[in-house]
Amino acid sequence: MRPLRAPRVDVDVRPGFAAAEARALQTSLHAALTPAERVALAPVPVEAVLDAGRDPARVVLVRNLVVGFVPVDRTAEVDALLARARGLDRRTRVATRGLLHHDGDLWRVWVGDVPDGGPPPGDDTADTLTPPAPAVLGIPLRHPGA
Repeated sequence: MRPLRAPRVDVDVRPGFAAAEARALQTSLHAALTPAERVALAPVPVEAVLDAGRDPARVVLVRNLVVGFVPVDRTAEVDALLARARGLDRRTRVATRGLLHHDGDLWRVWVGDVPDGGPPPGDDTADTLTPPAPAVLGIPLRHPGA
């Protein structure tokens, strides 16, 4: 009989990297933070889980929410980490250190060891998704034709 909980493997991601698509995933990043963490704007150490998304995307999860994607230039390295950590059991949770931090007007995700001077400023060139239009309860604040 298989255990109900998926096995867990901790990995080191060196050097660390900034998860992509922070601008488009602000709603998820806000949901991953407690109200006190959101207001304080202080860096929040978290457990970041790496997982395979739809090809070729590799996702970063924090507190069971997708909060970013592995940058394209790091995908091969993360694929090797996932393959080595999972062995024969695809259910294995592959976790590492992470940091949610405020950068300008955005929350961002740093995966792996944080550099001595803190995470570098975000790079919007890694973001390819269009941010969602401002909405309240799913209702757009502006008319699309306006």
